[in-house]
Amino acid sequence: MAAAPAAAIAQPETLRPETLRIVTGRIAPFVLPEGPLAGFSVDLWTVLAQRLGVDVVVTDLGRGTDEAQLQAVRNGEADMAISAIAMTPAREQVVDFSMAYYDSGLQIMVRPKADNAWRATAAAVLTRANGQILLVGALTVLLLANVLWLVERRSNPYFQRGYLRGVLEGLWGVMLIIATGEHGERENNGAVKRLTVVFMWVVGVVLVAQFTATVTASLTVQQLHSSIQGPGDLPGKTIATVPNSIAAEYLTALHLPYVTITSAQEGYDRLLAGTIQAIVFDAPTLEYWQSRLGSGDLQVVGPVFRPLKYGIAVARGNPLRKRLNEALEEMYADGTYEDISRKWFAPAK
Repeated sequence: MAAAPAAAIAQPETLRPETLRIVTGRIAPFVLPEGPLAGFSVDLWTVLAQRLGVDVVVTDLGRGTDEAQLQAVRNGEADMAISAIAMTPAREQVVDFSMAYYDSGLQIMVRPKADNAWRATAAAVLTRANGQILLVGALTVLLLANVLWLVERRSNPYFQRGYLRGVLEGLWGVMLIIATGEHGERENNGAVKRLTVVFMWVVGVVLVAQFTATVTASLTVQQLHSSIQGPGDLPGKTIATVPNSIAAEYLTALHLPYVTITSAQEGYDRLLAGTIQAIVFDAPTLEYWQSRLGSGDLQVVGPVFRPLKYGIAVARGNPLRKRLNEALEEMYADGTYEDISRKWFAPAK
């Protein structure tokens, strides 16, 4: 048998698949924020690569990196960018986009109103800030009880029965001073005792006023939360969003000030603490946060506004755009897109 030509033997080495360089960023549920790369967009580009017959090398740029992804494509450092990149007229001036593969928009997340007045009051009282005030108050009262014991132990028999019983008597005395402004009989009060009583009463008034103000503020914030049902309710509220996002651009255009958050957990904690009243961000991401972190404590409210479409970014004039569109159309036609969508969204879009 004749030996195979050298060219025939070398042929498999010369037909290696094309390799596409992909950049992505972490934004749930398109690319999950933790762990190995997973999410709707990850499944999408995996199928696209199979249908295009290419290998891929993926670079993860982390959270909040839309502009960095587009810049990598524009500079020729990547062939395509895909995560949850909204197509805007400004962005279409610097890159080309595939056909839209997801219809999105902005929405609002709030802390829902409590079911009844008792629950609302409990939620307002049982906060971290109030817990800190109560702890400081308890330590202050204990310190004042010791001071009262030192002042009274030489002249008052109730304070002469040992340190522990004396301090317990002092606690009772401090509480009476805070409540009534008096301690003991007036005719037997010396200057030191009178100054001590006045000092304790002032400290007690300050502590009670601080606690009352904090609870009142919490109840007020809770009422404001319940009044947010759409974008028209945002003016005058304390809003948070992710910096350098479409939501941030939207709020800036409306001259609505906002504070920045960098993760779902940070937004969740701030809403529960009452330091913000609403989060404005991409609707599918807020829905994901609600389902994963909410446990009934978070609620996405109102309609979807400022419609957005997500696309795959490629360099201007790159023929890859046409190939991606053809592969996406095939996925729509044969139900593959619907299967991926159903896996990550309910209901599927």
